Order: sequence, then C-alpha cells, then structure tokens
Amino acid sequence: MIRILILMLVLFGCQHPTPKPNAALALVYPNPTYQTFDATPCTYQFMHNKAAIPKLLSACGTTVHYPALKAKLYITYFNLNEASMDTLLMDFEKRLKVFGNGTQQLKESAYEDPQNGVIGSCVTLIGDSPSNLHFFGTDTKRHFISGSLLFEAAPNYDSLAPAISYIKNDVQKMLETLRWD
Repeated sequence: MIRILILMLVLFGCQHPTPKPNAALALVYPNPTYQTFDATPCTYQFMHNKAAIPKLLSACGTTVHYPALKAKLYITYFNLNEASMDTLLMDFEKRLKVFGNGTQQLKESAYEDPQNGVIGSCVTLIGDSPSNLHFFGTDTKRHFISGSLLFEAAPNYDSLAPAISYIKNDVQKMLETLRWD
C-alpha cells in the first residue's frame, strides 16, 4: 500500500504543467456571389451579396440584412430635386463625427465612375463605435443614397473587424454597380 502511494506521488507529482497556446477565433465567411437588387418603383439598383437579404422600405429606403452576421445596412434615398446635396453631405459629415467619438482612426475610400455617373465614398471608423461603416453614392444631379452598418451586438471593434471588412467589400461592390433609372 505504501509502495503504491509513493509510486503515485512520483508519477503524478513530477509532472510540470505546460502552458496551452491562446485560442484564436477562426471566422470563415463564404465567398460572395452577387445578384442585382432592383428598387422599383424607386430609381436605383445595385448588386448585393446573395448571403444578404435586401428589403425595400417606404420612401425608397432599403435595408440589407446579413442574418449570419447579425448585421444590417440601412440605406436612405434622397431625390436631389427635393433635398440639397450640400445639406446631405453636411449630414453625412455630422454622422461621422457623432459615431466617430471614441474611435482611433478614420479610413476613407472614394469611388468615381464617370461613365455611369456615380461618385461615392465609403468610410470605416476604426474603434468601438455603434456604426463603423458609412457610405454614400450620388450622380450629383438627381439622386443620392446614404448608408450605415449596424450590428445586433455591443460595439467591440476587435471582434467585429472581420465582419466589417467582409461587408465593406459588399458596399464597394454596391457602389461600383449602383445605377440610376
């Protein structure tokens, strides 16, 4: 009995704990495939990721829901015959200031397609913000859309960064394929 006890102490007492490596969350998103969303009777259309579900709202607004990411793009349409582009751009800048409080950095990518009459901008706010992605597209004469990305989660940029990057690529595709009737 004593021999067994000594043997157990030697076997189990001589083990050194080995540290385990930190786990990393492996997020895998499907490769996007795109299809056209026609906002009839409204005057715009764009390509969207098939993993997202667009829904036309009243006053020609649209939501693009990403159920797997628990995120929504909120898109608002403005007729420039009824609204001033200067006012809309100032509102866009104000929105960036409001949501940009507490963020460390702002990254902007401009887009211009003179052949199809579309210019726009996509702005990413780096840091903990309720909305990290904002964009607009316009033809500068009659049409203007503006949008924001919101998640159904607490704003933690480090955790949301892969999903923000994935949706940002979709927003860029949206701006590239934005057409006016």
